[in-house]
Amino acid sequence: MAAVFSLPFISLSTPVQAQVKPCQGTGTDSAVQSPVEIDRSVACPGTQSAFAIHYPDRVGGTLLFQDKPPLDEVSEHDDVRFIIGTGGSQPYITYGGQRYNLNNVHFHGHAEHKFAGQPFAPLEAHFVHERATEPKGYVVFSVLIDARTFQGLSQHDRLIKSPPALGESRSVYGVDLGAMLPDSRVTYRYTGSLTTPDETGSYFQPVNWVIFNQHAKAHQNNIQSYKSLWGPEGNRRELQENDPEPNIYSYH
Repeated sequence: MAAVFSLPFISLSTPVQAQVKPCQGTGTDSAVQSPVEIDRSVACPGTQSAFAIHYPDRVGGTLLFQDKPPLDEVSEHDDVRFIIGTGGSQPYITYGGQRYNLNNVHFHGHAEHKFAGQPFAPLEAHFVHERATEPKGYVVFSVLIDARTFQGLSQHDRLIKSPPALGESRSVYGVDLGAMLPDSRVTYRYTGSLTTPDETGSYFQPVNWVIFNQHAKAHQNNIQSYKSLWGPEGNRRELQENDPEPNIYSYH
């Protein structure tokens, strides 16, 4: 596995809501099954708490076309993921006063989450941060990606363009993680689950989801090529029906 470049950290500090006060809606703060639809009109105002992103200027790692059961055939549980190298500065965030290390960035097409009244975005990137100490826990950034025609490649394009064959991998260097996040820090948060099952078929809970309001961009040719790896069904989990639905917290 390629080493992370030993470069200075970029620390992007921004306040986000903390689910300290119960939402006055009719939903639940307990973990639900993900993904869900985000209805901005009924989101509860979040309260301010410390939140910081500590990503190196550039990182290296391994780009893997993950092959999960059933093996040797493309299924909805497979994805293309950028696994962060272990030889240099570790990208991490602090959330609720705890450290979460960035483990990987992977992609689903079309998107799994959606905003009410809008179509599904063609792609969704998940930044999976795992708690540095026990018990196990996750914070997942969700970045919806729109298709655009433009010159040059975005950082998302670098990871979805010409992926390795199923089950294969290759080294990737100099990825700018910060450039993969939207400029706006407006987010919507809820407590849910992972959207890909583990080896036992379970969807781990609880997961702290942070859905960015602003979309990122990738070239439409690369998005279409990525989605074509799976055909019309894509590599996504369908929207989940939860009863009660989760409380969604917004922070602007």
